[in-house]
Amino acid sequence: MKRTLCLLPIFAGLALTGCHSAQQTTQQPAPQPAPAEPARPVEQPRATGGIYRPNAGANMSVVQLAFPTGDVASSALLIHQVTPVEVRAGAPYAYEIHATNLTNGTLQNVVVTQEAIDNLAITGSQPSGAQGADGVVWSLGDLGPKQTKVIKVNANAIKVGNASNCLSASYANALCATVRVVEPALTLKKTATQQALLCDEIVLTYEVCNTGTGVAEGVRVRDTLPAGLRTVDGKTSIDQEVGSLTAGQCKTITVRAKADKPGRYESAANAASSGGLTAASGNTVTVINQPVLTITAKCTERLYAGRNATFTFEVKNTGDAASNDTVVTAAMPAGTTFAGAEGGAQQGQNVVWNLGSLAAGQSRTVSFTVKSTTSGNLATTARVKGACTNEPTANCAVAVEGIPALQLEVIDTEDPITVGEQTVYLIQIFNEGSAPATNARVTCELPAELEFVSAPGATASGNKVTFNPIASIGAGQTVELRVTVRAKAAGNIRFKTSLVTDQFTAPTEETEPTFIYQ
Repeated sequence: MKRTLCLLPIFAGLALTGCHSAQQTTQQPAPQPAPAEPARPVEQPRATGGIYRPNAGANMSVVQLAFPTGDVASSALLIHQVTPVEVRAGAPYAYEIHATNLTNGTLQNVVVTQEAIDNLAITGSQPSGAQGADGVVWSLGDLGPKQTKVIKVNANAIKVGNASNCLSASYANALCATVRVVEPALTLKKTATQQALLCDEIVLTYEVCNTGTGVAEGVRVRDTLPAGLRTVDGKTSIDQEVGSLTAGQCKTITVRAKADKPGRYESAANAASSGGLTAASGNTVTVINQPVLTITAKCTERLYAGRNATFTFEVKNTGDAASNDTVVTAAMPAGTTFAGAEGGAQQGQNVVWNLGSLAAGQSRTVSFTVKSTTSGNLATTARVKGACTNEPTANCAVAVEGIPALQLEVIDTEDPITVGEQTVYLIQIFNEGSAPATNARVTCELPAELEFVSAPGATASGNKVTFNPIASIGAGQTVELRVTVRAKAAGNIRFKTSLVTDQFTAPTEETEPTFIYQ
């Protein structure tokens, strides 16, 4: 139901007719009209308890109407018009319209409309109104709980008589529901160790972020690793759940991997959510290097026992990275004593060189010297290793030839002897050399004063005793031979022994004097 609030100002000397107000209070007439200057709109103070009522001055009239029911108790909007009781014809005057929110909520889109006027011309207002079909329309916007807004109107009456001004008021509250519209968005950044050695671990990191609004649910990160690269637990691909990401949230995944061989490893990762969001990272490149060591040996081909033997080794880094903490170790050959090593030192049964860092393409040569104590092969194995390198080895052997050195000694067990007595000549052959003496042949010559009695392993012919050949007399070995003779004539005689071998064809001779008396 539409309601209209009307006011009827009284002009001097005339009776009141026309619309009657919904409620009107009349004060005593005043001789002066209201001021004509436009007034700024203000919000009147709210009433403390009870219903709001304008503070009307003397000679002012107040009418009110509650919208929409007309009853303040059941209405939401209360409109007051405050007008002069009496004005002079043709003179400007001012009046006020007060709009009050009776509720504890907000009234939206409050509009006060001038529905009809009679003998009244509006010359301005604060706030300004818009000209409608029948009059002026004031759009006051929203009224907060218990809030009052005031419209100040400037007008004049055209002629003597009654002037009427009828208003209507409305508000249009809307029930609004808000749905938050979001748009999550994924980004993925992958980083990887740029350069490493083959034995090093490669660190792969994946940072996935939700740079949009709302929640990105069910996010996963996937990466197919390039051939030759695998995680430390042996996987060739990565598929890891991240979960949900709120707006602005980032999560980081770290994976450790190792390469099977040196080379360049390149790949990109991607992320996806259960809602269909996707993101891809840029390619990362990891270059894997490796120091590769080689070692070669060179040593004296052959020598005689007791001489020094030198073993030489060349170490080279043929890889594409420096070999750090490079160490060469060579075993001492059996049957030798340490004689020295340039830059190296004996450590137990080994000779050790600490070479430090060996750059790619760089080589070093080391050597050590030993003294041989026996014949045979003097063999050693050298090994080189560094940080994150292979461990190659090299073998070298020296043939040591022994030299037999025979010492021949002949003694008689009884001296002097008398004619008819026997004595024994003890022949001792000692090899003080380093190799066996082979095919040793011993012969003895008897002087005329002696006659042959016996000699184990020998035969006698005339004055010559010949022993069977001795196949070998080893280094350090002693062989003893015996010849028993009988004196048959007095004299100062000499027993002569001769020795030859395959190694020494010139005879070694020894004589033993014996005195025979009658």
